[in-house]
Amino acid sequence: MKPILKIVDTQQNEAFQMMKVQDPYFFPTWHFHPEFEIMLVQEGAGIRFVGNSMERFQAGDLVLYGSNIPHLYRSDPEYYHKDTVLISKALVVYFKENFLGESFWQLSPITPIKKLLTLAMRGIKFRGEAKEGLIKHIQNLEHQKNSIGRIIDLLSILKIMAETKEYDLLLNSIFTKYVSQDECERINKVYQFIIDNYTENPTLNQVSEIANMSSTAFCRYFKSHTNKTYTQFLNDIKVDNACRLLIDNKLSISQICFETGFNNFTHFNDQFKKITGSTPKQYQASHLNK
Repeated sequence: MKPILKIVDTQQNEAFQMMKVQDPYFFPTWHFHPEFEIMLVQEGAGIRFVGNSMERFQAGDLVLYGSNIPHLYRSDPEYYHKDTVLISKALVVYFKENFLGESFWQLSPITPIKKLLTLAMRGIKFRGEAKEGLIKHIQNLEHQKNSIGRIIDLLSILKIMAETKEYDLLLNSIFTKYVSQDECERINKVYQFIIDNYTENPTLNQVSEIANMSSTAFCRYFKSHTNKTYTQFLNDIKVDNACRLLIDNKLSISQICFETGFNNFTHFNDQFKKITGSTPKQYQASHLNK
């Protein structure tokens, strides 16, 4: 898998670019780009990696990314099947920080949006009524043909984002770590290997070999990129997939335990509760009731 500094084809005569994604699965590579990005998932599910954050995503997931934050949307395994009928859909908006010129951002009424763009360096996930309103505005932006109208619509979206308190930050601090292309290539290989083989409990030595590092060096490297030990990360992947299977409700809880690579039911329950705050049975009941 090649390292990716993603090139966004922003036209010189356009303030921003909007892209409609409709594929079996999302762009499966850890990547970054200098443009800010608004990502609205319309269909699809999987795991979203942002810097050292890892969360599930599904339809309605809405995130604003700052410049050069590495991120990756890894669709669930069934989206990669050759004969799948599943679709992953998203609306993505790319814009440069100075898309309206440097002097525009010196205007005092624009200060809240400037603060928003600074906060976006931690990745912002929107929720609640604000998210529902933003989704409508982003969908309207897709159909807006007038150039001035498009700029006004984007500013309206940024205004709502800047004024709402209904959001979560994905990173604990502003992402300033420089990510080289070599690092992108290495972390892509590591993530792909773990996600493809998590049910077989790959050892630290096996993953270290994939990264072409000693076990000691890999532990330091992995912790610096994910803020987790390898074992913690592996258990997170297992529990994340267990959550998906519990909601799917096609297997018993004991079957899900072994299906996700846990060889001990007690250990499965302990790790699941540690990560989600509830037992597998409680988690399944609460989501099926919804």
